[in-house]
Formats: sequence, C-alpha cells, structure tokens
Amino acid sequence: MALQLILGNSGAGKSYYLFEKIIKESMEHPDLQYLVIVPEQFTMQTQKDLVLMHPCRGIMNIDVLSFERLAHRVFDEVGGEHRRILEDTGKNLILRRLAEEKKEELTILGGNMKKLGYISEVKSLISEFTQYRVSSDQLVEMMERNQNNPQLYFKLKDMKVLYDGFREYLEGTYLTAEELLGALEQTVERSKSVRGSVIVLDGYTGFTPVQLSLLKKLLVLATEVYITLTMDAGEDPFSTGKEHELFYMTKKTIFQLTRLAGEVKVPVRKPVLKKDAGACRFCEAPGLHFLEEGIFRHRKTFWDQETNEICLYAAATPRAEAEAAGREIQRLVRDEGYRYRDMAVVTGDLSVYGTLMEQVFSRLGIPGFMDQKKDVLKNPFVEFLRALLSVIQEDFAYEPMFRLLRSGMTSVSGEETDLLENYVIARGIRGFSGWRREWKRPLKGMEEEALQELNGLRGKAVSGLKELREVLKAKNADAGQMTRGIYDYLVGLKIQQQLKAYEERFEKAGDYSRAKEYGQIYGMVMDLFDKLVMLLGDCKMSFAEYTELLDAGLGEMKVGLIPAGTDQVVVGDMERSRLKDIKVLFFVGINEGSVPKNTGRGGILSEMDRELLAEQEVELAPTSRQEAYIQKFYIYLNLTKPSQKLYLSWSLSDTGGSALRPSWLIAKVQELFPKVPIRTEQDSGYLERLVTPGGSIRELTDALHAVQAQKADRQQETLLLWYGEQKEWQELLFGLLDASCYANQETGIGRAVARALYGTLLEGSVTRLERFAACAYAHFLQYGLGLTERETCDLKSVDMGNVFHGALKYFSDRIEDSPYDWFHVPDQERDRWMEEALDQAMEDYGVRVLSDRAQDAYVMERVRRIGKRTAWAILKQLQQGAFVPEETEVSFRNLEQLPSVSMILSREERMRLQGRIDRIDVCRRDGKTYVRVVDYKSGNTRFDLTSIYYGLQLQLVVYLNAAMEKLAKAGTENEVHAAGMFYYHIKDPLLDYEESEDPQRRLLEELSFQGLSSGNPDVVALMDREAALGSSILPLRFKKDGGYTVGSSVAGEEHFARLTRHVEKKLMEYGERILKGDIRMQPYELGEEDACEYCRYHSVCGFDRKVEGCEKRRLRPMDKAEIWERLKEDSKDAKG
Repeated sequence: MALQLILGNSGAGKSYYLFEKIIKESMEHPDLQYLVIVPEQFTMQTQKDLVLMHPCRGIMNIDVLSFERLAHRVFDEVGGEHRRILEDTGKNLILRRLAEEKKEELTILGGNMKKLGYISEVKSLISEFTQYRVSSDQLVEMMERNQNNPQLYFKLKDMKVLYDGFREYLEGTYLTAEELLGALEQTVERSKSVRGSVIVLDGYTGFTPVQLSLLKKLLVLATEVYITLTMDAGEDPFSTGKEHELFYMTKKTIFQLTRLAGEVKVPVRKPVLKKDAGACRFCEAPGLHFLEEGIFRHRKTFWDQETNEICLYAAATPRAEAEAAGREIQRLVRDEGYRYRDMAVVTGDLSVYGTLMEQVFSRLGIPGFMDQKKDVLKNPFVEFLRALLSVIQEDFAYEPMFRLLRSGMTSVSGEETDLLENYVIARGIRGFSGWRREWKRPLKGMEEEALQELNGLRGKAVSGLKELREVLKAKNADAGQMTRGIYDYLVGLKIQQQLKAYEERFEKAGDYSRAKEYGQIYGMVMDLFDKLVMLLGDCKMSFAEYTELLDAGLGEMKVGLIPAGTDQVVVGDMERSRLKDIKVLFFVGINEGSVPKNTGRGGILSEMDRELLAEQEVELAPTSRQEAYIQKFYIYLNLTKPSQKLYLSWSLSDTGGSALRPSWLIAKVQELFPKVPIRTEQDSGYLERLVTPGGSIRELTDALHAVQAQKADRQQETLLLWYGEQKEWQELLFGLLDASCYANQETGIGRAVARALYGTLLEGSVTRLERFAACAYAHFLQYGLGLTERETCDLKSVDMGNVFHGALKYFSDRIEDSPYDWFHVPDQERDRWMEEALDQAMEDYGVRVLSDRAQDAYVMERVRRIGKRTAWAILKQLQQGAFVPEETEVSFRNLEQLPSVSMILSREERMRLQGRIDRIDVCRRDGKTYVRVVDYKSGNTRFDLTSIYYGLQLQLVVYLNAAMEKLAKAGTENEVHAAGMFYYHIKDPLLDYEESEDPQRRLLEELSFQGLSSGNPDVVALMDREAALGSSILPLRFKKDGGYTVGSSVAGEEHFARLTRHVEKKLMEYGERILKGDIRMQPYELGEEDACEYCRYHSVCGFDRKVEGCEKRRLRPMDKAEIWERLKEDSKDAKG
C-alpha cells in the first residue's frame, strides 16, 4: 500500500509517464489488475491512448473507468445494491411533493416553492449538501451558530425540513447520483477486483469530499495508488500557499490526499516531478512553452521575438469571430497538413459560440462535434407533448392547437393543417366547443363538398382529444391517471413507430447525431412518465400543477451525444471539455464577463451566507471569490493544451451592436508577447478568405456584383473563371449569374391570355380601374390570378366601410318610410334608427362580435359612436341647404344602358362598369335640376384633382356622370346641371378645446364634404345657405369681393365637362390595356404618395428598385390652374 503523486506543469508528460509505467508493469505482472480512473469524458480517449501505446495493442489487465462506472462494476460483482438511481427530474418531483406536504413547516421557502425554477434551486442545494457530506446534525449545528442571523437561520431550518424529508423518502428505494460513491464506499471492500489492484487516477484537478472519502478506502485496498496533478514542478507541493495563487487548488488536493494517507497509515512516496514541458508537449513550440512558464506567474520576463505560435484576433462580432476561426481551420487543413482532430475550439460562452460554430462548420464543410449535452425542447415529439398540454389547459385556443398540428406528430398533414388554419382564423373558432361542433359556414368561394372535407379533417385533428380532456380535467384526478391518459393518446397516434421511422431516415441520410436523438427521446419521455407514476402517482393535483411538473421534467431532459467520427473539430466549454493531444486550439469569445465567467451564483444561499459558513469551516461548493481563482486555473489549463498553435480571439461588439471589451487575459498575454500583433478582418487578404468552394459563395457573389458594376479586380475575375471551369460548380455559378443579372422585363401576357382570364366583356368596378392605374401588375395579381389575403374574423380586419354603407342605406330607408322628412327627424329617433341600422348591417355582413373580448367590445362601442355622429352630421348638412337625397345605394346594374357605364372598346370587346352610388342629392329650381353625388369613405382617401388627372381617382367623376345621365334619361327633367361631387368621411374627429368657438360648428367643419363644388354662387347657396358667411360643410370660402379663395375647390360647368371627357378617355385606355394583357410592374409615385406603401401584394410581387427594370412612374404634382389648363388643351386637341 502506497500513494504515489506524479506532479508537473501542464504538458510536462505526466500522463505519458504514468501510462508507460503501468503498461510496462502490467506486462510484467499479468495477474495483477490495473484500474485507470479518469473523468467520464476521458474514458474513451484514455482507452484509445493506452491501446496505441501498448506494444501488443491490447490491455487485457488494464481497465479504464470513471468513478461512476467503477461503482456499477463493483455493484455487479458483489451485489447488495438494489436501489434505483434517481435523476434530477425525479428529485424535482419528490421535492415538489414534499413542498406540498410540509408547507406548514417552511418559514421562508414555503411561499416560494411554486415559483418557476425554485424547486431546482432547492434540489441543487440538497445535491450540494450530499456531495459535501453535510448531515442533518451538521445542519442543526449550523443553525445554532447562526441564531443571530434570522434570514440564514430560517433558510437552514427550512432546508433541514426538506433535506430530512428527502432522505426519508429515498431510504431503501432510491439512490441519488451524489450518493453513488457513498454506496460504493460501503461495498468496495468486498470487491476482489479492487482489493490488491493498482489504481491510477489521471485527468482530475481536484476531488469532492465524497470522492476523497472513497479514495481513503481505496488507499487501503490497493497495492499502489498513482495520482497525476498539475502544478509548477518548481514549487513546493506540500506548502498549501495562498488562495489566489495559480496552483492553490492542486496544493490543497495534495494536502487532503496526504492527510487521508496519514489517517489510514498508508505511506506517501516522494512525488515524481515532471519539470520540462519544453521537451514534451511544447518541443516544437518554444513560444507556447514560454507562455506556460510565464502566464499568471510573477515573473518580469517577456518573449522579445515575433512568433506565429500565438495569434491575437479582434473581430467585429461573434459571428465574424466564428467565421475567422472556421476559415483558419480550413486553411490549416488545406495548406499545413493538419487533421481536423488536431484542432479544438473552446469558449466561455458556449450558448452563443456553440450555435455560431455549428453554422460556420456547416457552411464551410468542417466536421465538428459540440461537446455539450443537448436539450430536447426543440425536438418535435417534446414540442408535441408541450403543445398537447397547452391545448387542454387553454381550452383548444388557436396558438397551442396549431402548435400541436404543426409538430409533425399528428395524423394531419401540413397542407391539411393550412386548410384548417384558414377556416379557424376566418370564422374565429375558439374553445373545445368550436372544434367539436360541425362547421357549417363555408368561406368565400368554398364549395359544400370542400366544407365537408374540412369537417373530416376537423374530426381527424381532435380524434382522441375529447377523451383525453375528460381524463385531464377530471375532478380529484391524480398524477397517475393523467399520465396514463396521455400515454394512451400517444399509443393511439403510434408515436413510437413515427419516431423510429425518423431515426431510420436520419441514419440513411448520415445524420447520426439526430438519429441518436430520435432513438433516445421516446424512452426518455417514458422514463419521465414512469417517475411521475412511481413518485407522485397517487397525488391529487390540478391539471395546471401537473402541466407545470411535466413541463419542468421535459426541460430537464438532455441528450448525451458521442462523436459520429474520429476526425472532427471538438467545440467545447473551457471548464467542462477535456481535450487531449490537441495541436491547435482556438480560444474564442475572450471578452469581459465570458472569460473568466461571471461567477454570481445566486440560489437559496447568498454569497454572503456562503462566506459566513466558510468562516465557520463549513465546506460547500466554492464561493464566487473562490470560483474566480479556480477559473484562472482552468484558463491556464486551456492555454497550455495546444502543442503547436494558440489562437485567442474576442469581439468588439455583441450581436445587438453594443460595445464589448476584451478580457484582462488578453493584456496578460500581450505583456508576455509584446511583439505579437492584434489582427483584424482588414488584415486578411482576399485569397485568405477563399477556403473551400462551398464556403466561398459570399465572395463569389461579391465578385459577380463587382463585375456588373465594372469594378472587379484581377482576383475576382480569376475566381469567376475558376468556378466556371469546374463542372460540379457550373450549375451554381450559372444560377447566381441568372440571379445577379435578373432584370424585370415583364410587359404583358398577350391578348389571348388576357381574354382567357377576363373574357371579351370586361366587368369591374371603378376601384378596379384605379388599381390598374396605380400598378398594372397589382391589378393582374388581384383580378387575373385572384390572389386574396387570408380571411379573418377580427373586427379590426373586417371592412367596416361595408358595414357603415349598409347601415346608412338602412337609415335612409327608415327615414323615407317614416312620417318625417330629412329636415325634421327628432334626435332620439335618429340615434335609435342608426343603432338598429348598424345591428342589421353587422348581421348582413357576417360580422361576429365576440363579447368576451375587450378589443371587440371597444371597437363596437366606437362603431356605434361614429354611426350616431355620422347620422347627425348628414342631417345637419342637408338641413343647411335645399338638396334632398333622391336615391341611395344606386347600383350600376340599373344603369347598364348609360354610355358612362357601358363602353365599346373594339368590335369584339366591351367594358361594363360595376358599382354603387352611395347617395344622389338633387335640388329642382326654375326648371333646372341640380345634381350632386356623395360617396361615403371610411378610410383616408382624400380628394385630389391631380390624382383625377393622372387617372388614379376616377370614382366621383364616373358617379356624377352616371347620376346626371340617369336623371336626363328619365325625361322628366328640363336641364340637368352638376352641383358637385363629394366624399363624406365617416370618422370620429377629436377637437381641441377652445371656449370661444361653437363646438357643433367646428365638428361640422371637421366632417365637411371633400370634393369639387359648382362655382355658381346660386348653386352654392342652394347647398349651404350660410356659405356667404363661411361654409361649414363645403370645401370653399368666399373672399370679401365675392370671389373664391385660392384654397376653394370649385369648378364651372365647362370644367366639369372637360373633366368628364378626360375621365372617359382614361377609362377607355385602361380597358383596352387590360384586355391587351398589360401587366407592367410600374407603380406610381406622386409627391409623398406611393402605390407600394399600402399595397397588399408588396410582399409577393418582387418589386425591388435594385433590380434592373423595376422603376416607379414618377408623376409630377400640379396645381389646379395647370390642371385646368391642360384639360382645356386636351379638349382642343380632341376637337381638332
């Protein structure tokens, strides 16, 4: 029995010396058993190293184990340990149960136990107590010492209650991972394979109290115990030193081991010191040897030569940093003969850099292995389970229901899910009752047969969910019943078979990591179900509590992966990853807060609590201060891992653009190597960025753009030629060429296709022609291809303009049928009739009001307020003049014979306009009939004479022409004259408070007509008898001399006639162009107006000003005088 320590600097050859020694001894003593114990991550690599070092390429009497594997080996050999290992998920479940049972005994923790993540904190502290051998009696002692600190006292008291309850629950049935070595300690004496063996421990930086206690036993049982530890061979190993010193942790471990040996009277041999790392790991890299000797030491020397063994790199962002590392890895493999397995990447922030390195490796074709356990929350099966719980908990709400259907684990396909989603959104299907009942209201354009098929899909989607809902929502249900209900549902969907099919598919595709994940996930979930039933099966709980439990369990699950190949770049964490035989190391993300990591522990015990307990000689996990010193040791180990090259990099800003600072480690390295420059992306030449054909697509694209702009240099031209000469890359190059040289050259679909789409009789509203005038391509998408936005049932999405139009029609009819005329409707009746009209219109247009939604309730309240205000304003406007509504909602179907509605485009082609004139007002005086049309608008359309001239706003002119022709054709009128064409905006204006003004007048002014009025003062007086004093309803003002102000919108009869002829010409032009197949993508710009701004097709049309041929029609704004002059000239040309 003896303890032999092998000590030395990092890279000094400690492991090599020891492995060589035990291989030699194992050959000399074939009957002696050698047990090599290493950290779990090292077992495979160590076994491989021993086999390769052994002359016979075999290690018959040498076993490579971790502490955990040794425990299971001994249990299998001697028996007696029948308890099941309890994982973290099981601990959480037990603690949740204990928290409920003992909540009356918990003073501080009781109120927090249901908070998200709190159970995990309690579990971590209990694991820490177990690992550091803190007994219940010790907790009592700790409480007694801290009675003057109530906060800490009651924390410890509550933890004792939970700790005791936890121990009692586990007794005789379960064993935690922390207790595994304790159980091994009790049984190892009976193991023949351990007794009399030689035990070797390699790769450890220190030992926990549980491991030390086991080692105490092993020292007695083994003939020899060899342990390698890292420290400077020039320092005294038996002097513990100060806590902040680099090798304090090693010296503390040596002190603990020698004390244990003394307690069991095992001799400690003189340590073997391996001093010269320069002759071993760093034999080809003197600069790295100097780094190992100097980093974190108090030496005043520095490396006064340039060296390429160490590279410092400052990147703009973490992504740029990962890209630079990936390019350098490929360069080293391509140009310097390295293998991928010779290199590794470590970081202090694997959550950021792990994902980035995966993406870069994939793009550059670098085989890589992420050395971390992968959570499974994004796995489709886990997402399916979480969505399933949400569906029941949220009563079949839209989001969880479609999360469930889109998980890929149900019997409903992706296309079928789209159909269901369209219907659910359009009809506002909500709750279980909405999914259970048959859907009877078809969507626009939906055939009855399609609705029946949709109901079949609905039934398939909810199949089994009714029964599951009853189980999960049952009163007094326990965890066992709920778990069995979910299991039965999974069996019905054949989930296990689906996952097996996915696994086989990934294996065939060579994606072994994903195949392994899919192969494990079902068993892991079933294991979680087993734990729920065994540990909490008879516990009564609400479904919400059960959901939280299961969700927490799923969140705890991790999939451990092994490398799919041997020639891979390992990417790992600077503390967890164990790297061996690395020639090149990339240490990325060396920024403040990441290297060293922020060590704020948090948890149940605060840092102050831990420091106080440490002063009382209670050993727990390291405090933040101690953790900072330990991290320095891990940084040292990482910096000294590579034998040939070390790359240190950091980012100048994070992904959000915030500035970052490099870690103090960079300054330490610069002190040692003042002549090593800091490189940046600007220092990389063009050729350096070209690593692989597949990884240089960005550079290839840049070269294409440079050629287009006639700015390409020689290197870019050479790159294009190279891709063009390689057959396997020609298809990609030509595809990129097509994309970069793409030009929008679409001008038309031809008359034949246009006729197939539209026929020879072009029917459509004036709005359709205005759409064509704005952009011919948008017109083609809407009316040619029939693209429509998805129907929704939200009130905010409904065309409320239709509702208001319908309501005003009902309101008008009510007045006509009443004993009142338009000038004498009582206020009370007016408001009541308008409310009734709105209700009727809502019903007509299928607007579904969801009374339980605050948003819908608010919108409805606003609609009623606007409706009443509109009715008030319309009556007020009529009462100020002599005009009376002649007709409302006049359909063009009744006006088909009028020239302004039906037009002959050619011998075979005609155009018939469709539409509805909201209101035609007339006033008959002295044998003349004056006509004005009013169009109700609920949007922001404003009257603009320039837009009329350019053909973008045709509606009012067409409506006025049709109304005048209708009245003239009736034959009862002597002369028909235009009085005006107006928009009335249905809105709810806000007024600034001004005490001196009449609020009703100001409100009328806000709601006044917008449009073009007759300039005849007599006609104006018929529309507003108060106009001379300043009209509150018309868009005009009189000057003192009786003329109109510049801002007045008025026109004479000749102006109206010219405008009519101009619009008729535009209508004919648009009709002819549509039937010729014109679909040019040329949206207009007019001042600040832009056809694309509110266009519903903007996201699908592909218009991009960077693409050749995508140009907008820039229309020049004009004032009224110029427009009237142009119309006059046009009239002369037409006559001539």
